[in-house]
Amino acid sequence: MKRPASTSKVFMSASVLLFTAHGSSPELARADPPPPVDVAVKVEPPPQRVVALEWNPLGLLSERISVSLEIVPVSHHALVLTPYYFDSSTAAFQTEALVEIPSQRFRGFGGEIGYRYYTGLAGPRGLFVGPSLILAWVQATAGDGSQTSLSDYGIAVDVGYEALVADNWVIALGVGADYTFTSKSLPEQQWPANTYANSGFHPRPLASLGYAF
Repeated sequence: MKRPASTSKVFMSASVLLFTAHGSSPELARADPPPPVDVAVKVEPPPQRVVALEWNPLGLLSERISVSLEIVPVSHHALVLTPYYFDSSTAAFQTEALVEIPSQRFRGFGGEIGYRYYTGLAGPRGLFVGPSLILAWVQATAGDGSQTSLSDYGIAVDVGYEALVADNWVIALGVGADYTFTSKSLPEQQWPANTYANSGFHPRPLASLGYAF
């Protein structure tokens, strides 16, 4: 006796569904969930710059030629070495008592060693602040040709901002102040000679142009 065709089709469909469910359910249970999608934006760190050689053009305002060597062995911390040469002369003038004061000249060599903290990474980048120690040797020449030797020593504090354009070219601006002592007491001189001849507080603008390696 033959089964109806509709009954055979129903039986076969039910068998296929049972087989599929029995064979695939363990695999579905063992399947690992998909990994989470990483939506974080990854920023590449800037290239490391350990040494920067810089010229300080604003030093010319105080009749000084100087360069700076910055060494940044790790992020945020820098050692700054600044040798300089200065040659400053006062203008001759006449006092109220009609006394002629001839021009005087102050020249010599000096240097600073300092520390800077940078907010940027991998070199002299970002805002900075730091102190420096100052030492200089001064040759003073009076209007009559007599000479006096003295030394300057003091401390400075600077703040500013430094950027590396195209990761190599240095541009920096800032302000600072120093307080220096002289080993000998001299009459008060005109600016900028008083920076080297007289003890006291001296403001100073900062600017640097250079190249970092």
